[in-house]
Amino acid sequence: MLKAVSLGCTHDGDLLFSGFDLVLGDGDRVGVVGPNGVGKSTLLRALAGEVRPAVGSVSGGRVALVPQQVGDAEGTAGEFLAAGLGEAGVVAARVRAGEADPGLLERYVALEAWGAEARIGEVRQRLGLAGVEDGRLLRRMSGGEQARLLLARALLSDPDVLLLDEPTNHLDAEGAAWLRSWLADFPGGVLAVSHDRAFLDAVVSRVVELDGIHEVPQDFPGGGYSAYRVEKERRWRRWLLDFEAQEKDRVRWEQDIELMKRQALGVELTVRSGAEAPHVRRVARKVARKAKVRERRLRRQMESLRWVDEPRRRPPLTLAFPEDEGDAGDEVLPGVMRGDRVWVTGRNGSGKTTLINRLAEGGGRAAVLPQTADGLPEGETVMGFFRSQVPVYVDDAELLLRGHQFDEESWGQRLGTLSAGESRRLLLAVMVNRPERVLLLDEPTNFLDFDALDVVEEALRRYRGTVLVVTHDRYFAEAVGLSREWRVDS
Repeated sequence: MLKAVSLGCTHDGDLLFSGFDLVLGDGDRVGVVGPNGVGKSTLLRALAGEVRPAVGSVSGGRVALVPQQVGDAEGTAGEFLAAGLGEAGVVAARVRAGEADPGLLERYVALEAWGAEARIGEVRQRLGLAGVEDGRLLRRMSGGEQARLLLARALLSDPDVLLLDEPTNHLDAEGAAWLRSWLADFPGGVLAVSHDRAFLDAVVSRVVELDGIHEVPQDFPGGGYSAYRVEKERRWRRWLLDFEAQEKDRVRWEQDIELMKRQALGVELTVRSGAEAPHVRRVARKVARKAKVRERRLRRQMESLRWVDEPRRRPPLTLAFPEDEGDAGDEVLPGVMRGDRVWVTGRNGSGKTTLINRLAEGGGRAAVLPQTADGLPEGETVMGFFRSQVPVYVDDAELLLRGHQFDEESWGQRLGTLSAGESRRLLLAVMVNRPERVLLLDEPTNFLDFDALDVVEEALRRYRGTVLVVTHDRYFAEAVGLSREWRVDS
């Protein structure tokens, strides 16, 4: 079991969230959702004990965190897995590699490292990694293979609770189906940060949202993604109705208070003009007191916890791909005609990304959205990178970046400090503001939050140019109207 009480975390001194309570037991499945940059990955790291929360406490059994991607892609698959078992795993790997060192053999015996070898073999078998050689370089492995490797390393600690950070981002359709099936048999608790709508519907029975507006995470029990969206809209409408009713009451109160003040002033002027009757002065004092009492009552109510704040949504993402006015019959890329909408599918490692890159290099004016942001210059600022890719004046760049949810505070932020979702939005901002009319999108749904996914889907539905999309998200492919399918098999 994992238990969090009144958990709160900050980033660079700014509060991300507070008041997070969680009890996660065997068989529990909880999804965590929310916009990019609100602290979802920080929450996972706090629950895993990797970062200290600003307030609150975490307790429970063995917890394993599965991050979004392999942090350091240097080394081999065998070394990566062995490191998950500490010294015993490392010693076992060195012995298996054939190192002839008497001291090493002594440590092997002392640590009973043969148990580590058996444990690694068992986990490899369970996760379909038995055929991956120990000497396989991490950087040569596909995203899906790395995802399984990350999960395998986490399981080596025999955890009671799994914390998953975007677990399906690099899995193909078969891999995602395998993960859903595997999690169904995992006896412990699972908490997963994910924007994969199909995954959330299939796996979780409760959703927690960090929305970047409320300090306290919002709880949506009783279902996955579909149930969460219905309930979220219901709560929004209820909030809006409560606020509108409250505002009507507030206006009426303020009008009554103003009327009383005018009445009191009128009586006071009557007294000053010569009407000295005692009852007139009493009426003036009574009306003035009543007005002050009502004014204090209204002020206290506005300061109370019951007062309903004005409903707010995050600033909307704006996205409109440039139209292509060329002739419909032109071949814009090898095998691709202008206006084609191609869905590129295939298993992990089959060469889909290689195909996209070759098409981009093969001539024509194509804009590429890469699968990851690994190639971004980490020391460059958001504004500097955007203007290096989109040659516009500073004022114009500021307006364009605001439309992609980058406010003034983020213009000077270094790319290396952006979340994966923020990097994704920046790459999209560059793509839609460049002149290319052929779009090559490699897993465009990766790292995007639900609101951004809705906007990207709508923009691509409206786009009348040429689109090639590598995606394992059938929901997305159908939503944007991809009409041709290319299957890549290695």
